Amino acid sequence: MTNVAHPIVIVGAGGAGLIAAWRAASMGAPVILFEKNTKVGIKLLISGGGKCNVTHDGAMEELRREFSHHESRFLKHAFFSFTNADVRRMLEARGVATLARPNGRVFPSTGRAADVVEALLSLLWECSVKVRLGSRVESILIDGNGVRGIVVQGKTLLAQHVVLATGGASYRKTGTTGDGFLWATAMGHSVVPLRPALAPIGLRPPLPDAWRGIALRDGCLYAYSAGKRVDSCRGDLLFTHEGISGPAPLAVSRAAAQAMEVGDVSLRFDFFPGLDPSALDQALNQLIRSNGRKQLGTILEALVPNRMIEWLLTSVHVSVQTRGHVLLRADRAAVVRLLKSWEMGSVERIDLDRGEVTAGGVALSEVDPHTMASRIVPGLYLAGEVLDIAGPIGGYNLQAAFSTGFVAGESAAREWLDSHESGLLIARE
Repeated sequence: MTNVAHPIVIVGAGGAGLIAAWRAASMGAPVILFEKNTKVGIKLLISGGGKCNVTHDGAMEELRREFSHHESRFLKHAFFSFTNADVRRMLEARGVATLARPNGRVFPSTGRAADVVEALLSLLWECSVKVRLGSRVESILIDGNGVRGIVVQGKTLLAQHVVLATGGASYRKTGTTGDGFLWATAMGHSVVPLRPALAPIGLRPPLPDAWRGIALRDGCLYAYSAGKRVDSCRGDLLFTHEGISGPAPLAVSRAAAQAMEVGDVSLRFDFFPGLDPSALDQALNQLIRSNGRKQLGTILEALVPNRMIEWLLTSVHVSVQTRGHVLLRADRAAVVRLLKSWEMGSVERIDLDRGEVTAGGVALSEVDPHTMASRIVPGLYLAGEVLDIAGPIGGYNLQAAFSTGFVAGESAAREWLDSHESGLLIARE
């Protein structure tokens, strides 16, 4: 037998794969990164509307707690191994300054996702990572001892350390077609059912076409199933040709999609979550008193986008033409109820492919959180969206990808270095 320095193989050049490749190579291990697209970081390039929300500002413990309990527990080591401050320093050292917005979201100050991708690529060049674009990995080879290699476009490459960073199953046009889930299942891993997360929501019945492009600011969206609230989020909402999008709908989409598996889901919207019904009634009454000769439709333009007013008032059987000074108390109460709990309709669809991330994935119980190593297949590491992790909107998911990628690359390199230095890295024939 021959002692051969098999490379560490990274499959997937998204956020997790790029960081994993850089970290492993920076420690002195030979690394080959395979990406089936002709460019790296395609999903990074379209994230945040092309501006790339690279992380979220604040203490890492606060970021971690924004994930579900089992995800938060799993991410603890990774989040403190490669923090949001580390991400920003890494980018700024390569000429990409970052800026934290008041809501905590961190973007490159240029507003260009391409600058982030170029900075990550420069890391790979500095560490001599071999990048193979347009190279589709077809399978991962294993035997009784663990990983033994991969098959790339019909050719076998021997390797005993593989980092699986293939992403989820949303935005398939970017190349995230779920290959990693199939390979993980074939190697004996359990895959938690895939669901959309951070996805637009289609409604039944559809809302008026004339509302497209209207944004409702700082309201609260509620999702209900079988009479019980399944989720809620305070934030902006945008009407689109498909239904609703924006921070609030994206945030509740994961819980709503899961609830749809067992029954109908309805949505309600509170235009003024900062006011209780009594306070809103007083404010509305004062507004009406100050504009008593005007029609109610005109008065409400101070509270609601004017393209929505007639439709909304008709839904509660109040005339838009009613003058403020003759508005009945019962009608005013109906308007208050409408503004505090508008019944938007039922959820018709939440498409997996439209989600910014995929909920579900390789079960976290089958992965060592301190190394990202598979507990089932020696030599296999998993990072990023292929794992059962899906956080809220705002840079949390990219931070999870960067952090888990860092730990996976570091762990694979340590294992490679230990084996290589001790002469135990033996080629499997």
